[in-house]
Amino acid sequence: MTLLANDAKTSASTQQDLPLVNSGTTLLVSADVKCTNVVTGEKPWNLARIILAQNDGEKDQWDLPHTVVALDGTADWKHYRTAFTISPETKNIRLLAQLNQSTGSFQIKNLQVYPVHVNQAYIGARDTILFAWGAFFLLLAGSCLFIRGKTVFFRALLLTTFIVIIVGISLPGDLKNQVSDEIKIQIDAESESFKTAIPWDLSKVWHFCFFFLFGLVLCLMMTKDPAIQVVAIILMLAGGTEMAQLYIDGRSPLITDFFIDAAGGIAGVILIRFFGMNKNIDHFENKATLR
Repeated sequence: MTLLANDAKTSASTQQDLPLVNSGTTLLVSADVKCTNVVTGEKPWNLARIILAQNDGEKDQWDLPHTVVALDGTADWKHYRTAFTISPETKNIRLLAQLNQSTGSFQIKNLQVYPVHVNQAYIGARDTILFAWGAFFLLLAGSCLFIRGKTVFFRALLLTTFIVIIVGISLPGDLKNQVSDEIKIQIDAESESFKTAIPWDLSKVWHFCFFFLFGLVLCLMMTKDPAIQVVAIILMLAGGTEMAQLYIDGRSPLITDFFIDAAGGIAGVILIRFFGMNKNIDHFENKATLR
């Protein structure tokens, strides 16, 4: 199936009403998709997408997870799949493929919808992995926060950075997209020049910036340790956060995100070590200790 659109004021779409299933049922939607020269519209959701819409009899429940895939620009064939839990309020279910007030070409094949059962082996593996990740995080955070001779300010800043990163990876996919959409709307409303200056995916910018701050603060905390040790901690956190997303609804680990996280953290380390700021921090803290 191919959707084509040349006018962003209209939408090219197709839909299929699905048989109603029992509430609590998990539906898995999968498809292979490709897009060519998709130019987004004014809103963040004006792009090429496949969605599963649940309707309560009066309106579509957009506060529930609904996005299978959302793309812009040009992307070659790739397989996507997302699971959705049917809400008790759902009266109708629709599967839609659309170029939502955007232009370009959107191709779809092997589109399937079927109920799935989450077995106990998966639940056990998920709980074990998430528990191990939690233990790793506490060990890593604890070892960093209780470095001797560091001020409360740096400890609090590092803890805040940790929390922001963990909250960011723990958000379910649709909630993450909803937050990103709201921020994009505010940015577009406030500054068109800012939108033009930063054309990248906003979530990727967050990845880089938060890990840049983490690398910077961690390097200031570990002034007496080799840079390679600081980088190793950054790589462990970047890899761990991506692995944990295997078990977060609507999220998936991406090797590109790992490299973006690592690049941000290492950039923070290079900034501190290259400009010798760690020496100034040590001098400041030694004076503060003497007083």
